[in-house]
This record gives sequence, C-alpha cells and structure tokens, in this order.
Amino acid sequence: MQFSRYLLCTFLFLYCYLPGKGQQYRAGFARESTEPAAWPFSLTLAGYGAPTEGRFSLEWIKTGEIAGGGVALTGGGSALFATDGHSLFTAPAGHNNPAWQEAGAAANVRLLAAAGNTLYAIDAGGALLETRLPLQKQKRPVWASKGSAGNATAIAVLHRKLYIATPAGLQYTDVRGGNLQWKNMPAPGNVISLAAYNNELYVLTADDNIYRRNPAKDSNWLRMARHNGLTYNVRLRHIAVAGNTLYGCDAGGNLFIAKHNSDGNMSASALAIAAGKQRVVIVGLDVCGFDHAFAGEVKQEISKKLRIPPQAVMLNASHTHFAPVAQPYITWHPPCQQPDSSYLHAVVRPAVVRAVSNAIRNLAPSSLYFSRSKTAIGRNRCLSTAPLPYDNDVDVITAVRSDNQEKTVLFLTGCHPVFNASGREGVTLSANYPAVARTALEGKDNIRHAVFVQGCAGDINPQDANHTNTGNALAADVRQAMAGSMTPITGPITCYTDSISFPTRPMAKAAVQTMYNDNAKNAGQMIPDRNVRWARMMQHYYNTNTMPATMPVYVQTINIGNWKLVGLSREVVTEYGSGIKALYPGSLVSVAGYCNDVASYLPTSRHMKEGTYEGLDSFFWYGQPSQFPVDVYETVLDNIRRKNR
Repeated sequence: MQFSRYLLCTFLFLYCYLPGKGQQYRAGFARESTEPAAWPFSLTLAGYGAPTEGRFSLEWIKTGEIAGGGVALTGGGSALFATDGHSLFTAPAGHNNPAWQEAGAAANVRLLAAAGNTLYAIDAGGALLETRLPLQKQKRPVWASKGSAGNATAIAVLHRKLYIATPAGLQYTDVRGGNLQWKNMPAPGNVISLAAYNNELYVLTADDNIYRRNPAKDSNWLRMARHNGLTYNVRLRHIAVAGNTLYGCDAGGNLFIAKHNSDGNMSASALAIAAGKQRVVIVGLDVCGFDHAFAGEVKQEISKKLRIPPQAVMLNASHTHFAPVAQPYITWHPPCQQPDSSYLHAVVRPAVVRAVSNAIRNLAPSSLYFSRSKTAIGRNRCLSTAPLPYDNDVDVITAVRSDNQEKTVLFLTGCHPVFNASGREGVTLSANYPAVARTALEGKDNIRHAVFVQGCAGDINPQDANHTNTGNALAADVRQAMAGSMTPITGPITCYTDSISFPTRPMAKAAVQTMYNDNAKNAGQMIPDRNVRWARMMQHYYNTNTMPATMPVYVQTINIGNWKLVGLSREVVTEYGSGIKALYPGSLVSVAGYCNDVASYLPTSRHMKEGTYEGLDSFFWYGQPSQFPVDVYETVLDNIRRKNR
C-alpha cells in the first residue's frame, strides 16, 4: 500500500512539475453580451469631448408607412395608433411594414396620445377628447370631451399627467380631474412631438434633436439623439413608443424604427482559474471606463453570490471609445456627464456577474502556459523627445483543457482603441480592435475562447487608422507568441488589493474663481465650457467643505503560480508596464491598466514637465481636484517593490 502511494505521488509530481507539463489547474470561460436592449432607445458614446452635441447610438430604419399619411401618430402598449384627420387606424408594433386596420372615426383629430386603457386626442378646435382601449371593430370609439387644450402642437400622457407643447413652451395637467389646471414647465427648444415611456418623457424639436427627461427626478432635459446626416438622416414630424420600441415618422408618412447602430460585439469576457479552494477571475469588459464605486458594487455582488473575495476579481476596461458612457464625466458636455443607469445597472452589471458565475461553473481541469511576443500596432502619441517609450509586449496566457485540448487564450497589450471618430464609425457602438482580435483568434488552432486585457495604453495610440487591420495584426502577434516557447505555469494562487493615496493639491479658491470668470466669457466653446464646469465643481467642494483629501491609485496583484498579473487603476501610461516588469527580472510579469477604477490618467514626471494632455489637461476632463505629484511614477513603483505582492 505504501509503495502504491509512493508511485502515485511520484506520478503527480512528474506530471505537474517536469518541463513541458503544466500544473493541473481548473479553468473556465464565459462571455456575456453588453449590447444595449431596445430601451434605453439611444445611448451616448464615450471617449471624446467632441462634438459637444454628442455622439449617439440611435439609428432610424424605415419600416413601412403610416395609414392615411400620418396626420398624427402615437403608441400605447403593443399597438400603434394613427389618424388621417378623418379615421382612426391601429397596427401591432414590432413588425416591418405594419398592417394598419381602420378602427373608427376620428373627425378633425390632429393629435393622439395613448396611456393605459385610454386614447386621448386633440381636435382642430383644441378640444381634448378621450376614448377607451382596446379598440374593437364591432365597437367603434366613442369620444368624450375632457376640456380644452387650446393651441397644442404635441401631446403625451405619463403617469396620469397630460403634457402638451404650445408655441409658448410645455404645459402639463392632471387628467384625472374634471377641471384642467395647466402648469408650465421648461422646454429644450421648439417642441413638435411628444412621447412617453417608462417614467420618461421624450420630445422631438424642430431642429431634429430628441431629448428625454424623467419629470419626477430630472431638472434638465438631456439630449439623446440628433440629426447627424449618417444614422439619423431623416426629418421627423412625430415620435411614438409602442412595444418597447421608439418610432418616428416624417411629413411624407414614412414610418421609421429606432435601433442601436452597433457592430454587435461588446461583451464581458471572464476567465476563471482555480487551484484547490482558491479561485480568481479576470474580466475583460468592453467599456471606455468605470468608476471605483461601480467596480465595488459588482465585486460585492459576486462575493455574496459566489463567495469569491473582491481581491480575487479583476475588472479591466478595454477602453474602447465606442461604447456607451459607463462612468461620470462631470466636466464634459451634458450627454456624457452621467451614464444611463438603465444600461449600466440593467445590462453591464448583470452581464459581468453572469460571466463570472458561468466561468466558475465551467471550471475544468486545465494546464496553463505563459508566452510573450512583440507587437507594432501602437506608437507613443504625446512625448516629443527621444527616446519615446512604448512597452510593446504581447503577453499570452493559454489554458488548455485536459479532456479535449481546447484552448482559452488571455492576451494583453497596451494600445488605445481610439480611431476616427468622424463618419459612420464615429457613431457606431463597437468593442473596436479588441473584438476583431478575439474573433480572428477564436475557432482556429483549437482556440475556443479569447479574452483581451488592456495594458498600459495611456499614451499609446494605434499606428493604423483602420481598427480591423489593428485587430488582425494583434491576433497574428498572439499566434506568434503561442508558436514560440510556452512556459508552464505552476504553483499556488494568491491575490491582493492595495491602494496608494496621493494628497490632493487643489487650486486656490481665488484662482478657481478667476478661472471661472475668464472662461465664462467664452460660453458655447468646448474648452471654456469644460473649464467652467470644472470651476463650478471646485467651488462646490470649497463651499461645502468636501474637497477630496486624496487621489487613490489601486494596485491589484494576482499570482497564479509563477505568473504575476499587476492591475493598476486609471489610464496608465506605457512606462509603468516596463517599469514594474523590471522590478522582477527573469520573472513572468504582466501589467494591466484600466483596472477597477478609471478616474484619470496615471502619468510620469515627463508628461507633467512637457505639459502633455496625459500630464495636465486630462485632469480637467476627468474632473479631478488636482494633478498627481511629479514623483507619482517613482512612488507607485516603490510601493509595489516594498510590498512585493
């Protein structure tokens, strides 16, 4: 018996630790889409301060025509309603070329609004009418008078409140009362159509902008779409909501459906690795960035559900500039200042949690290998004097399943997914080159799954203006790394999260006031408007005694055997990658930026002294209370060296 145990132990040792053999870990992968649902109907794309009018995902697709030419259009539940001023028509929502059916008389009706089991109308004389829903062929609508809406030019009903647009602006009243008492509310422009859905009111203005507002919560209207001549290239007369879908029609009676203009490739990709009872998960998330509060909420949910400690989950943003806004940018133009909560918390957050859960569920015995190659996809974009730093390593972790030899590949390099923001690409939701690289790898050479992790890309831009070329080139670099020497990963798993607090050094209160005064003179221009918003933020800090005392940098370290992954928060410039790796000569070390919090850039003294965007101007764009001290790079590296995680 003892001899048999000896043989078994010897076999396990040889299998796990002899060269060419990987230790038996368990690895699992899962991917969940972060593509937006039909609602919210339009999202602001992140990543650029221009154009100040905003970049939006909404695209109008012709889906048919409106019966009778479409004097009025509205939606309620799963049905559309229209009138030609004489008859009422209805059609089910959600179908191309809707099948309209005549549903009774609507003499002189020029405006319609549906809510619950009631259809409201305004006739040519300004009378407000109502009839019950649903409409049935054998029971024609009977219109009852509710009072007068005067010279209304648009109508909508939200939570028993009737909203109308008039030449003077917007008004609303409670439709439950017999005597209509109209109250005024601000309008974002010349409103020509109104719609309501899911706590929000939508307006179409004469200059082809669409705004939204939750009257119970929001004090301001927020632009959600604009005529850009590309994806929004129609001149609308009406907007309506039915079947969880936004519709529009033009003066010619053409009916359009709103969809998100997207490449369809945004996702959360999770690689889980386990050894014994220790589990870690690395998540590549296709967003421009997220804040520490969001990352903390996601990790706490994962920890509660799966009993994985927060320090064992690394969230990495690919930093694509073509994903919806997912974090506050309080000094940007209004559409970018806050993420859409319904997208962030009803799409992105559950996608991350599901990806992590499924990756854990898919854990299977696997061997891990590390390999490295070089890439030429990027260049240093900001520094002016040689040498221009660029950590062009491509690090590859390959997990090979024991049962079928299928591979999951995690690949890491640092380069901005930032390409031409003009033209149609500039208003297309996309994971950009990381998704191209993933697709190029998956399905070839027994690679089943691929996960991209963004490295220290803060000052690195792509060489090629075509993101497809960049993605394919990166995939070739990954394959080259896998074709070379692959080092087995062996040993236990450990994980840590540390923070380095840098004291805030805010601009003096008087200087903030001067900055405000100087820039307020040039209102309507991008940089002065940004500076005004930044100054207001700082004034609020001073007036409420809430100035942030520190600016933390988070350092997460995951050790999987002899491979070390260091994840830094913020937009980390390239020198941190090469500098941290140099702390561990001869070791397998990879360095990622954009982890767990993308609150600003993380520059070096060189960026600050040269006054580059990364070293100075970006702190205003990110709404930071100050820059970092000039020795931030040395402080971060010294902290990592001393802790030696």
